[in-house]
Amino acid sequence: MKNYPLWKIIVVFILLGLGITFAIPSLLYKEDTGSWYLDNRLNLGLDLQGGSYLLLEVQTDVLIKEEFENFSDTVRVISRENRVKINNIEKQKDVLKVRFDSSEKLNTIREEFLKNYRSVTFSITNNIASISIDEIYKKSIQDGAIKQSLEIVRKRIDESGTKEPLIQRSGRDRILLQLPGVKDPERIKDLLGKTAKLNFHMVDDDDTKSLSLNIAPFGRMIVSDISKEEIKYLLEKKSRVGGENLIDAYASFDPTEGHAVSFRFDTTGAQKFGKATSENIGKRFAVVLDGVVITAPVINSAITGGSGIITGNFTSQEATDLAVLLRAGALPAPLEIVEERSVGPGLGADSIAAGQIASIIGMILVCIFMVLIYGSFGLIANISLIANLFIIIALLGTIGATLTLPGIAGIVLTIGMAVDANVLIFERIKEENAKNTKVYETIKKGFDRALSTILDANITTLIASLLLFIFGSGPIKGFSITLSLGVIASMFTALMLTNLLVHFYISFTSKKEINL
Repeated sequence: MKNYPLWKIIVVFILLGLGITFAIPSLLYKEDTGSWYLDNRLNLGLDLQGGSYLLLEVQTDVLIKEEFENFSDTVRVISRENRVKINNIEKQKDVLKVRFDSSEKLNTIREEFLKNYRSVTFSITNNIASISIDEIYKKSIQDGAIKQSLEIVRKRIDESGTKEPLIQRSGRDRILLQLPGVKDPERIKDLLGKTAKLNFHMVDDDDTKSLSLNIAPFGRMIVSDISKEEIKYLLEKKSRVGGENLIDAYASFDPTEGHAVSFRFDTTGAQKFGKATSENIGKRFAVVLDGVVITAPVINSAITGGSGIITGNFTSQEATDLAVLLRAGALPAPLEIVEERSVGPGLGADSIAAGQIASIIGMILVCIFMVLIYGSFGLIANISLIANLFIIIALLGTIGATLTLPGIAGIVLTIGMAVDANVLIFERIKEENAKNTKVYETIKKGFDRALSTILDANITTLIASLLLFIFGSGPIKGFSITLSLGVIASMFTALMLTNLLVHFYISFTSKKEINL
């Protein structure tokens, strides 16, 4: 092997060894073992192992409604500060009509209002103010809600332990969710069906008259208990601290209350929580989740550490799920499941079997062709082809890629492409051999002449596959990933491994000429 550089031999053996080593978990192990190495394997997509398919719609209309409610509250506060009486507030489509008792100070109210909402239209006609939003403002609210919902859905699914889910935007206001291996998606649906908007409100136990009449005065709201709807609480409308200040939540156990959820605030939340509890000792502090009161304990002492505990007759699973929801954050708007499908594992098993048969038949036919045409050199090309598959599987497992049916198609295509490079090399060696040059010089010139053609063909294919990955989605991405890795692996096996094996074959057999 004097004619082959030592550093290339070392690189080839190291990469080939790593390829075989990291392909083993994907080939031999199917169940989780808890070992980093053994669990470092290929994940099968929804079409191969079965699972659940959900299409979620973000209820952005709720956000528009909340925005107009904020407009209404802001106008009430500003009017009260300027001592201007409001006779009536009415929402008409995308316009909020506010009828004042007089037209005095309306310009002042308008200026103060627009300090908080710069992109809102505030027009005045006599003693009536019209507050409206345009399509651009509405679209910005919707786009923000979709992006935030995507992140929160991803966090909740990851926290639930589902492996390699596909989560992506679909259309204007929908989210596509594919959950490989999830046969019963009910728990996932429960996790996604809750907005998980957590707030802490002071309870007003003094105004019993409003509570008995079920009429909330301005600045107050009436909220039901989570377990008994007939139990009502009169709460301050403005929350003292919200779930956006939470930095951690986890299931715990309280000796007196049973299963609970412990939480911890950030610095800002800890200050707000500490101030609220220190100023209201002896009063009740309600924990409100998605518009219902979970618990409303009495504040016995100031809580300044920024942490606390939520109790509410939870089961162990309920406490765990609530902690997951709080850690992931609140959805900006509710999600509605508009489509649900289940893919059986039997269909996936048939797909895997069909893909395996196609790959094996394709590989056998290619191997036979190469041996018939190129003899011993064809056998060398077949060894490189097998090594190529090991490297592809190792790369897919290492990066945690999900293998789908289009991905299998990419692997089958790679088998054919990997042979193309070897055919080019052998044909160039044939041409050099006809010139009656020395054996090692013939091999070197053959590889050198084929190099530019192989690089051109593979780099253009790699660019195309990268564009498919960037602009494609779902199955297209699965195909582009396997194709990209296959191109990289085939260039290595053709230009380095085949080269090494050819040199080793010539050295071992001490051939003085090449028969191709």
